[in-house]
Amino acid sequence: MRKVPGIEKIHNGFSFLVNEQAFIMFAAEVHNSACTSRQYMQNVWRKVKELNCNTVLAPVYWEIIEPQEDHFDFALVEQLILDAREQHVKLVLLWFGSWKNGLSTYAPAWVKTDLIRFPRTEDEHGVKTKILSMFDSGILPVELKCFKKLTEYVKELDAEEQTVIAIQIENEVGILGAARDFSPAAEEAYKESVPDALVNYLENAEDGILRNVIKEREGIIEKTWETLFQQYADEAFMCWHYAGYINELAKCIKECYGLPVFTNVWLKEFRDEKPGFYPCGGPVPEMLDIWKCAAPNLDFIAPDIYTFQFEQTAASYTRKDNPLFVAETRRDKWAVANLYVAVGTYHTLCYSPFGAESIGEDKSFITQIIHTDAADKNVSSEMMKEYLALSYKMLGNMMPLITKCYGTDKMIGFAQTDIHRTKHIRLGKYQITVEFYHGIDDAGEFIPGAGIVIQQSENELLFIGYGYRAGLETGNTGMQLDYLSLEKGFYNEKAEWIRTMALNGDEQHIRMEEKPTILRAVYYEF
Repeated sequence: MRKVPGIEKIHNGFSFLVNEQAFIMFAAEVHNSACTSRQYMQNVWRKVKELNCNTVLAPVYWEIIEPQEDHFDFALVEQLILDAREQHVKLVLLWFGSWKNGLSTYAPAWVKTDLIRFPRTEDEHGVKTKILSMFDSGILPVELKCFKKLTEYVKELDAEEQTVIAIQIENEVGILGAARDFSPAAEEAYKESVPDALVNYLENAEDGILRNVIKEREGIIEKTWETLFQQYADEAFMCWHYAGYINELAKCIKECYGLPVFTNVWLKEFRDEKPGFYPCGGPVPEMLDIWKCAAPNLDFIAPDIYTFQFEQTAASYTRKDNPLFVAETRRDKWAVANLYVAVGTYHTLCYSPFGAESIGEDKSFITQIIHTDAADKNVSSEMMKEYLALSYKMLGNMMPLITKCYGTDKMIGFAQTDIHRTKHIRLGKYQITVEFYHGIDDAGEFIPGAGIVIQQSENELLFIGYGYRAGLETGNTGMQLDYLSLEKGFYNEKAEWIRTMALNGDEQHIRMEEKPTILRAVYYEF
């Protein structure tokens, strides 16, 4: 059997390996119900090819795989893998099991209807919810049995071809509508002492809110969730138990096959948002350390970034123990710009706008879920689709060059984020001033400017992207810069540089086109 895809630490970061080669997933996630119909998926595959995706994030469903207990049907899974293989794209399977978006809608009917064997969570008033409870429940062993069957099936079908390169467990876990599970069994667990392993882990964490809370409570004898975590007690308690549950499924993958495995997170929309308004128990930034302690079998935790604070969120999930993996993100005009930041600055393993088949289509759905101004011409527009497709192809052909820079300081990405049209960045000895052609509040249809700069050697820079001009100075005191050469061109599918024009005279300036392009500049100092 060929070596299984995996994650490798490289330099000061991470690299995702497929066939032992560094790989970046220029991806899109399909709509939630897309993979229930092969006929529907034919249109999806067409859209994926138009976008130049090399990977698709696609759900598989517990309710369809095991419609009756111990009766398993992998027909749709098989067809999904075979069709992806035919389209020459990789797959990340999303396991929709006990929890999806803070609810339990994808559990089989035989689970949903047995409230004795599979109890529900309760709110603070004792009202049962639609959400499966982990406490005094038989849910883990039955889900684990089906998940193991799925993992074994994927291995048997795909170990040689390796169409499936990673698996996501559950989707945006947590409890909506309540601060935690208040069922009788959950209440008993809540009164128990916080595990020593978690206390020790947080005490030795590098930083964070929970570390500070733990430090402030040093010396207390009774270390219950409430006494130790105070205002964070409910959320910390649910995080520990959700993470422990998911860790058991992750362990199954590691033992059965070895594919990279992760879970994703529904982020807070506002900083002061209370647990329950977003799924309480998920790995939001403040709770990451609990998840890292409780779920060591997860290779990483992936943010679903729909907020406008893209860079801030990307930074929160780019850690020594966690590579960035953008499992879901916007599909409006910002999606293209954020791609360059995710790759160039945060060295993401994956970038995946949600709703592959809707990119470039009607914008009503996206305006509903991300509260975007419906009058914005650029939301889910054909123009956005064009720019994303061009960027995916351009960066995909450059993958060997880009991945060489992962975990180093030889590359930086940037994008327009506000009304300011100028950014100042530094790369090695170079001080670079970036000026965008359009202001965010300009009238007319345009995509916010974005780019990546790569330092190929001491005196050679690649400028990638669109919608900006750049001026350079050297950081060496008393020295000036001038061009030895400036070329416009592209990288072909073999990652070979193809020059289309040599620029000189009054055209020898870093002036990027309105659409994605590449300039290759060689300088000297005097």
